[in-house]
Amino acid sequence: MVRKMLMFLAGALFFASPALAESEVDALKKRVQDLEDKVMATEPAGELGHKLHPIHSLYGLKVGGSVTLIGQGSSADNSKGDLALSADLVFESPVGENGTAVLVFDIVKGSGVQGLPGLFAGPNGSATGTNADLEGFDNDGVHLTQAYYEHVYETLTVSVGQLDPTGYFDANDFANNERAQFLANIFVNNPAIEFGGTENFYSPGIRATFVPSEAFDVSLGAFEGNGDYADAFDKPFLMAEANLNLSLMDRDGHYRLYYWMRQGRDDISTTANPNDATLFDETNTGFGVSFDQYLTDSLGVWFRAGMQDEKVAQFDKFLAAGVHVNGGAFGRVNDRAGFGYGVTLMGQDYEDYLVSQDPAFASGAEHYAEFYYNMALAHADDEAGFHITPDIQYVVAPGGDENADSFLVYGLRLQAFF
Repeated sequence: MVRKMLMFLAGALFFASPALAESEVDALKKRVQDLEDKVMATEPAGELGHKLHPIHSLYGLKVGGSVTLIGQGSSADNSKGDLALSADLVFESPVGENGTAVLVFDIVKGSGVQGLPGLFAGPNGSATGTNADLEGFDNDGVHLTQAYYEHVYETLTVSVGQLDPTGYFDANDFANNERAQFLANIFVNNPAIEFGGTENFYSPGIRATFVPSEAFDVSLGAFEGNGDYADAFDKPFLMAEANLNLSLMDRDGHYRLYYWMRQGRDDISTTANPNDATLFDETNTGFGVSFDQYLTDSLGVWFRAGMQDEKVAQFDKFLAAGVHVNGGAFGRVNDRAGFGYGVTLMGQDYEDYLVSQDPAFASGAEHYAEFYYNMALAHADDEAGFHITPDIQYVVAPGGDENADSFLVYGLRLQAFF
C-alpha cells in the first residue's frame, strides 16, 4: 500500500511537470526509492556470539529472536519426560559509526527430563545434561541476560558489559548451537571449562578480539567469577584463544586452541571433594582445542578436547568428535544432520572421594552419544523460518559409575526464528 502511494505521487509529479529535466526525474525516482527502503527495509545479520537467529532492521534499530519448544523422554527407571519452552529477544542499536549497543532478553518455562541418573558436573555446576537450551530460571519472568556495548577499531573488536563468555570462546561450526545442532551440553561447549558467571554463564566482563588477517585471530576475555557484581575482581574467570581459519582441500576449516583460569567459586558441592572447604578459593586451570573442517561440500568433521585440574573438578579430561552432514547431499539443501560421541574421564581425587563414601563404587568413563536431524520447513534456512528436529541421546556409565544403568533420551525440538 505504501509503495503504491509513493509511486502514484511520483507519477503525478512527472505528468504535472512535462518540462522536468531528465536529471530531475532521476533524482525524484531515487528519493522515492529511498523512502520505500526506509519503510520496507528488512536486512539479515547474525547475532553476536554462537546462538544464531535473524536480525530485522528498521531505522537502525535491529530486532530478532527465536522460540524453542523441546519435549524429551527417557528409558531410565523413575525418569519423567517433560516439555521445556524458551524464547529470546535481541535488540541492537548503532552507536556512532563503529559502535553497537545490545540487549538480550530470555524467557524459560519447564525444567526438562527429571529423574535421570546423576551425570558429571563441572565445578561451576554445569552438568553434562540432556538439554543445553535450559536456563537456570523456570518462571514467567523476562530476564535480561546480556547488556553490552561493542566497538570495532579496524582490526580490533571490544565488547564490555554483561556478556556470555560461551558466545566468544570455544566456538565450533558443527557443535555449538543448541537451537540448531546438538542438544546435549557436552556437544555445545567443552564441559572441561569452568566458565565464569551465573549458573547460565552470564557475567560482567570484557572481551577483545584482534584480527590481523582473515586466516588468524586472537581473543582475550576477563569476566567476574560468579556474575553477581559483588567483589567483582576477587575471583575472576580469564580466557585466551587463538583461532586459525584454514582452507584445506579448498574447503573451510577452523582450528582453535585456548587456555583459561578460574580463581575460586561459591559452591563446592560439584567439586572433586565437597567436604574440602579449601576448594572455595582453589584456582582451576585448563586448556582445550576445538576444530571443524569440511571434507566435501556436504560432509564435515569436528573435534573438541579439554583438560582441567583433577584436584578441583570431578572430571579432568574430555574428548568428543563427530560428523556433520548438510542436506545438499540428499536434495534438501537447508536440512542438517549430526552425530557426536564424547568421553568424560573421572579425576583421581573425585574417585577417591566417592570410594570413601561407598567402598563398592566402581569408577569408569562416562560415554555419551547423540544423533539429530534438523528438518527445515517452508524454505527455512539455518537462521530463519521453522525447523523440526528429532533427537536421540544415549549415555553409558552416567557420572562415571560403572554400576549405573545406561539410558536413552529421545526428544523433539520445534524451533522458530523471527
